[in-house]
Amino acid sequence: MSEQLVGLDLVLRRTELERDLARVVDGSVRAGWQSLKFEVLSAGTVTESMIYVDRNGVEERANSSNDDIPLLRQLRKLMYRPGYGTWFSMVMRLDNQGHAETHYNYDEEADWSFPLADKTYQRDQQKFPRDPEHIPAWLAPKLGLGVASNSPVQ
Repeated sequence: MSEQLVGLDLVLRRTELERDLARVVDGSVRAGWQSLKFEVLSAGTVTESMIYVDRNGVEERANSSNDDIPLLRQLRKLMYRPGYGTWFSMVMRLDNQGHAETHYNYDEEADWSFPLADKTYQRDQQKFPRDPEHIPAWLAPKLGLGVASNSPVQ
């Protein structure tokens, strides 16, 4: 199979997973919303997520269901690029017209609501390895590597 077809299959599968995830998120909140923001943080076997619901300009928080976890795991695995890793966080925005937009963060440290153990990042590195030049400076010490090779030495 050509690289172009493989790439197309990945894009189609990603689109399918994002659509399924949007349905789960929509089904997690009561009707009558104008927009939803679904934030996800993930590393190793730990995933944290929250839904922000806009109803007539008033934002409220809602917990997401655990139905999204298998989809999120599949999405992280699908989006893994050998040597480059996969995403640490994502934000999906939905509107009541059926439009969805998703952004992924591959390099910045996610803003967890609790301290994440270094072992969690080490498990993530084992599952989704990054080459030294693709390990962000904040992540290197958590992996026991000191300073990442792409960081300036002081």
